[in-house]
Amino acid sequence: MLFICLSICSACQSDVKVINIGYIGPLTKRATDLGIGPANALKIAVEEYNRNKKPEEPVVNLFIEDDQWEKDNAIITYEKLRREQDINIIFISNSEGTIAISDKALEDGVILVNPLNNDALLSKLNSNTFKIAKSTEQANSLIAIRIIELGLKKVAIMNYPNDFMTIASTSCKKLLDKNGIKNKIVTINKEATDFEKELKSFKKEGYDAYVFFGYKNFGFAMKQARELGITAPFFGSTVLLDPAYYENSQGTIVGTECTFFTPADGNWVLANEFLDTYKLTYGEKPFSVWPPLQAYDAMNLVLNEVKTINDTKNSDQYFDEWLRQRLNNVKFFQGTCGNISIGKNGASKGIYFSLYNYESKGSLIKVKR
Repeated sequence: MLFICLSICSACQSDVKVINIGYIGPLTKRATDLGIGPANALKIAVEEYNRNKKPEEPVVNLFIEDDQWEKDNAIITYEKLRREQDINIIFISNSEGTIAISDKALEDGVILVNPLNNDALLSKLNSNTFKIAKSTEQANSLIAIRIIELGLKKVAIMNYPNDFMTIASTSCKKLLDKNGIKNKIVTINKEATDFEKELKSFKKEGYDAYVFFGYKNFGFAMKQARELGITAPFFGSTVLLDPAYYENSQGTIVGTECTFFTPADGNWVLANEFLDTYKLTYGEKPFSVWPPLQAYDAMNLVLNEVKTINDTKNSDQYFDEWLRQRLNNVKFFQGTCGNISIGKNGASKGIYFSLYNYESKGSLIKVKR
């Protein structure tokens, strides 16, 4: 009887020896601060896990692909990872790419994790899609709140045409509209470097605040605005520390208020321990710290469940069913960004951005309010 019971228990448990994880993000072309740092952070987390894991816990392999910040490339790289590496989990730092591959991931039984953005649009995707990151709406609504605090009355919003920046713009607009503040969103071509036409129109119409919801090319817009004699305050999103943003603006970015996240906004001790490890590993700290901090937390949160697979997964359970249930029950995971929980819609809570001022090249200071 004892032998039969042991045999039954053994049959109910998994014997998973290897888990393959893929990462897709922008490593070249544009928005590389949103891809390179996270890729490095994921490598650190996986290396730490493999070094410290128990013998019965699975080995984790990480495979990295470059999507150049294009959703079509995300589809191609996803298919490559599935075909060549048989990945079980995909991390992807691209919201449009997340949307593009989400249905295929569900069909393939792959768990999809976005460690960069977390918004209402992504939360409408299927149950295999998880968002372990800041709230896009919360982070960018801070800009509208600040404009209201300053008593500004007419706001020009320049919008880069992707999901993240569009949600940022509409979140900002919603609050401005509610408070009776005139505003206009102008969507800019992805490759634009000349913004003189739009800026001349804004100046003529008397806008007293300029919001730049876009990437490094919008640095040219800042420079051209100042050359046109526009003295109104500038506001921006979470990506201003890209060195190319400063270079393109020729320093006119200084004084811009933006939303950002530093160790002071999360778990100071854990965040700085990670950043010290990052510097020791790669020779320098990331200039924009929040993308790798979020990615590191997201990977560690997932690995915290993966290590239990041979104790908690029944042999007749599909992998994605098992991991989906585990992730949906995460409460107050202690990460570098704070204590993270995951709701039934796959969206995390616990990472909150603050308002910063671009004080000097590559340096931000928290706004006192």
